[in-house]
Amino acid sequence: MQDIVNTIIKHCSPRFFSIGLPGATMLIIDFIIAASRVTACSSLNAPRVEAQILLGSLVCFPNFYGELPALHPTTADVVITKFPDVKEHIIKTILTSARDEPSAPARCVALCSLGIWLCEELAHGTHHPQIKEALNVICVTLKILIATITYLLPATESSPHELDKRLVVSLLLCLLDWVMALPPETLLQPVLSRSPPEKDQPTKTLLSCIYKVLHGCVYGAQSFNSPKYFPLQLSDLFTADYDPFLPLECLREPEPLHSPESERSAKLQPVTEVRSRIQQGLVSIAARTVINHLVNHLGHYPMSGGPATLSSQVCENHDNPYCESADLGPELFHSPNLQFLVLNGTTLLSVLQIRSESGVPGGGMTAGLSSAPTCVRVIVRDVAGKHSWDSAVLYGPPPTSPNSPEVNDEDDKPEPGLEQTLAPPLAKRVCREAVPAWDSLREGEDALDEMLQYMGYSSPECLQRAGMPLNIPAPPPACVSEKQENDVINAILKQSAAEKDFVLHCFNFLFFLAMPHPEPDTETPQSAFYYCRLLINILGLNSWEKRCSFHLLRKNEKLLRELKNLDSRQCRETHKIAVFYVAEGQEDKHSILTNTAGSQAYEDFVSGLGWEVDLTTHCGFMGGLQRNRSTGQTTPYYATSTTEVIYHVSTRMPHDQDHNLTKKVTHYKCCSLNHMTAAELITLKIIGEQSLYPSLILFGQSL
Repeated sequence: MQDIVNTIIKHCSPRFFSIGLPGATMLIIDFIIAASRVTACSSLNAPRVEAQILLGSLVCFPNFYGELPALHPTTADVVITKFPDVKEHIIKTILTSARDEPSAPARCVALCSLGIWLCEELAHGTHHPQIKEALNVICVTLKILIATITYLLPATESSPHELDKRLVVSLLLCLLDWVMALPPETLLQPVLSRSPPEKDQPTKTLLSCIYKVLHGCVYGAQSFNSPKYFPLQLSDLFTADYDPFLPLECLREPEPLHSPESERSAKLQPVTEVRSRIQQGLVSIAARTVINHLVNHLGHYPMSGGPATLSSQVCENHDNPYCESADLGPELFHSPNLQFLVLNGTTLLSVLQIRSESGVPGGGMTAGLSSAPTCVRVIVRDVAGKHSWDSAVLYGPPPTSPNSPEVNDEDDKPEPGLEQTLAPPLAKRVCREAVPAWDSLREGEDALDEMLQYMGYSSPECLQRAGMPLNIPAPPPACVSEKQENDVINAILKQSAAEKDFVLHCFNFLFFLAMPHPEPDTETPQSAFYYCRLLINILGLNSWEKRCSFHLLRKNEKLLRELKNLDSRQCRETHKIAVFYVAEGQEDKHSILTNTAGSQAYEDFVSGLGWEVDLTTHCGFMGGLQRNRSTGQTTPYYATSTTEVIYHVSTRMPHDQDHNLTKKVTHYKCCSLNHMTAAELITLKIIGEQSLYPSLILFGQSL
């Protein structure tokens, strides 16, 4: 009996319910029970993956159809019954499989199905009681992923097999997607461990474990020579929500990259040595890329430039008074205010001195403070993309104008007793949103305390403890007792009192008085690169310790070509997808390509693919679309910090001339979505030659 069930599940999955066969949903309960039997059996040879795919294809059905009428599974008669608990049957089996499915591929499918179900429930706002349970199961896989990379790393570094390194790289990129999807508050939660924490050891958070794994991938597995330095121990993986241990199945020794018997290796023999060096550093490069991405974008993406902007669009010719060209050109190398440097052999720095902004509301980048007439722009290019920032020398508060009105401190003072009512003594009563000037401080306010509060408010990345202002004293170290702390405080107070007493008694002695000196006149630096050199010295890049890793580049045509090449590269995974609409009765290429609009279901579907972007001003991935409106005015676009997707929608493109129709066919030669209202399949030959890329055909009733 089980063999019959296995055969049915194996050959009916996954398209049985998705192609819309008449009356197919009448058998939905029978298929759910059959798939549950397959997942519950102990045989690894059963079609476990097919069963999970079948269940995953049904997770959206309950919310769409409501109470499904289906044949009763326990009677031989044709009895149609409404089953309101179809969702519970499906999610129960998927949850169980996501926890302890023995087949690794089947568990991956179950986890994906669980994620789709979560999105479905959250989108419909059903408040299903098992949402939290499903979230726990999915989130615990991040901890398993960290441990997997840790224990695979030592064997992968010395492995001659390319597939081993590709596996770790894929896991690192998967880890990046996980971390970017979680809020920082979740990543800073402590990791629960069965082993007792050691003394004087900081709290182990999820983010610290992630960075420790990435550090080991960059500098080698020798970072984990001692088991106690492992980010996660095997005992930490035990949880009621997940069984991390799977039986070994379908394992075979991968083919060595440079095996003489390999046809692939025979083709690569002339570049064996070069390819070997590349593969040896593959894991390290991937880990460095992930670290840079997290440092730059975790908790910051998307910024005010929008999700399409991941890297800086600023170039060396922008705001450069010595360069009038709109693009990077040879005249850039004659600018005396620009130098190109390389740091650690991995980072390209362009240091440029430009004029400071003036007349900007709020004072611009200097916030109205007194500063130098020029500022320094640093453009960084590395594996994470291109980034830039402007730096200025801040001298102090803005010079006060003699016509500025005086501020009456008496008007700003609150009523007596009101301060104690509004805030506790240790809390600051005023949130510092502007730089605290010396003349704006009231009596009893500490200038350093006010500045620390402003820094914590304006630059939260400077906070040493998340959520704690900089002006709140840090707790004493665990090794310092309360008595020792009081002794130190008393010693400081005693020293302060002695200094005040000394000044009071010796202030009138003549040998303590000095002759007044006039203030020297300011000198304007003559060099067009002075402030750039000053910033490099402040950062310590010109020190003797850094000289071996900090070098000046030659300005030539080769450098210019490399700069243009780096700026043209995408820092994210990019995809372009063509979308065509086929109306009822359309069976020729011309009628399909000349559609200017579709049904309401089609328009709703297209609007849900992403957000509309104006192609004339879009700064993200274009995928072959043009800014001159020859391929349309707008198009759907979707982006994360690691992926960009742009859609070539045929109904948005002009079709008034033959060359425009040819463009539509050209754009079809990529992954495509075909929305059809016809009740029959059409072949790809209607639109043109068969594409080598996948095509997905959607029917109106499936939406």
